[in-house]
This record gives sequence, C-alpha cells and structure tokens, in this order.
Amino acid sequence: MSKLIERLKDFGERRRRLLIGFGVAILLILPTIWFGLGHVIAKQALTVPHGCGLWESNTPTNWTVEDDWESFEPWPDSEERISMRKNFDAAPWQFDSYETINFTSRDGINLEGWYVEVNSSSPVVIFVHGGYENGKCKPEILLSASYLSKNDINVFMIDLRNHGHSEVVSDYFYLGQKEYLDILGAYDWLIDEHDYEPKSIGILSISTYTLASTLAFDESEMGAMWLDSAIIDFPLLVGNELERLGFPRMLSSPAITMGERLVGVNLDDRVPLEVASRAGDRPMYLVHGDSDARISNEHSKMFYDKAVEADANVTLWMVEDSGHVDAVWEDSIEYEERLVNFFTQSL
Repeated sequence: MSKLIERLKDFGERRRRLLIGFGVAILLILPTIWFGLGHVIAKQALTVPHGCGLWESNTPTNWTVEDDWESFEPWPDSEERISMRKNFDAAPWQFDSYETINFTSRDGINLEGWYVEVNSSSPVVIFVHGGYENGKCKPEILLSASYLSKNDINVFMIDLRNHGHSEVVSDYFYLGQKEYLDILGAYDWLIDEHDYEPKSIGILSISTYTLASTLAFDESEMGAMWLDSAIIDFPLLVGNELERLGFPRMLSSPAITMGERLVGVNLDDRVPLEVASRAGDRPMYLVHGDSDARISNEHSKMFYDKAVEADANVTLWMVEDSGHVDAVWEDSIEYEERLVNFFTQSL
C-alpha cells in the first residue's frame, strides 16, 4: 500500500512538473506567435509597390481615367463607383503645359514633381497623392489640380519617395513620419525658386498621405490645407482594417508595434491629430464620404472635433451617399466650386 502511495505521489509530482513546463513553454511561445502575427500584418500593410502602375503614361497634358478596375473591392457600391470614373470625360481637364521638376526632400531624397504656373501673381497649391501604387499621375490628382489651374491658381503635383518617378529608398510606407520631409522639400523649392510667400502656398492631400501632409502643414507656414478622405490616426486605421478583413481587432497592437520596428519610426514622435489643435487661424477643409467603406470618416470627424475644440479655422464637408475619394468625380461641379473658393479666399 505504501509503495502505491509513493507511486501516486511520484506520478502527481511528475504531472505537476509537466504542467509547469507546459505552462512555461506556452508563456514563451505566445509572445513569439503574437508578435509574429503582428510582423506579418505590418509587412503586408506597409509594403509599397513602386512606380505609378496603370497610370505610368499619364502626364498633365495627356491623361486618362483608364484602369483595370480590379482595385475596387466587391462591395455593394463597386459598380456605381467604377461607372462614375469610367464615364468621366477627362478631355476638358487636360493642362496646356507643365514643367517637370527635380527637387530634394529635407533629408536628401531625390524627388520629381510637375509644376504648372498659370499666373505668376497667383498662389500655389502642392498636391500629394494617396498610398500604395500611386503618384502624381493618378487621375484624381490630375483632375483636382486641373480644377485649380483652370481657375487661375498655380499647382505643384509631386511624387513622394518610393512612388511615381521619385527615388526608391525602401519597400515601405513610413506612416507619414518621413514622407512629410518630401512635402517640405516641395515647399522649400517653391519658396527658393519662385519666391512664393509661405502663406501663399497651400496643400491638397488625398487618403493615405494626409498623415504626412498634416505633419508638413504643422512644420511650415503654409496658408491652407485641404484633406480628402483623410487618414489621421494610424492605430484607428489598423483596427478598422483588421475588422474589415475579418481579423480580431486586438491584433492591431502587435501590428503597430512591429510596423514601427519594421520601418524605424515612432508614431509618438509626431501625431497628426494634435495638429488640429495647433493650426491657429490657418484655414483647413476636410472632405469625406459618409459611406466611405475604405477609410472610415471617423478620421475626419476626430480631426474636425479636435480643431473645433481649439477654435481652429476648420470646415467639414461630409458628402452624402459618397464612398472613398468619390466626391471629386460624382459631385465634380460642387467639388470644383468649393475647392476653388477655399483656396482663393485662403491664400
């Protein structure tokens, strides 16, 4: 009997040690899995295709809205969103001429832009494209720039690093934390080469790189800023994207941590949302579709609310029944009127 008891005790001890060992192994493995998933998500989200893709041949004097239309995910409104672009007549919005400009970012990256001067006495607006396979050759940049150019405002369309015809320095999107230096390089070029007063320079930005544009606005004396379908809070974007793709939102924490490590930035260094409180009386205009399924209009609302709290000069146009960067196409007359009036009165 005593031997049986001893055996049972020995078995119990071995079982206890096994469970402890198993528990320790789990504790060691879980962080690896956790941050491993974060790395995979971050790498997929932050990898940037170089060049301008389908729009590589677009120039200000000869551009089209041609697309393979596969980038429009199969949402309920995809057919309508494709149609408004596909059937848009770009012919009246071709530029008469332009100048290809080579300039550098404030950290020495070689960049390219298209400068169109229609009146040497007029203000100028820097145009910043969206993310991923994108650049100054993207139709919505050319169209919105043409709205201003046709109304006596000069424009400077630029390619950020790793995009369009600008220098490729990595395969990644820097969350706006480095790209803002490219925009400041364009701002410097306009002042140095054309003697623009800082307050006569405005900025228009679309989607992803509103992160960088907001930071550049904060670091300069630009006179006005227009943001279309803005991304203001990267953690919010990651959480929304994970949820949209069917993944648990809690994975946003390791994805953000590994994303910062992957590209070598710290999101706490420069926070776009805080710019809303520091803009002062410089005019800011936010455009966002109330049905944007790609980038939640929570971003624009957050920025607007923060700006209002600080008594900043801000306007929010929440476009009814509109999707991601759709207003420039489907509400083209009103978009042009609002855009021209904003920069004419602000610069």
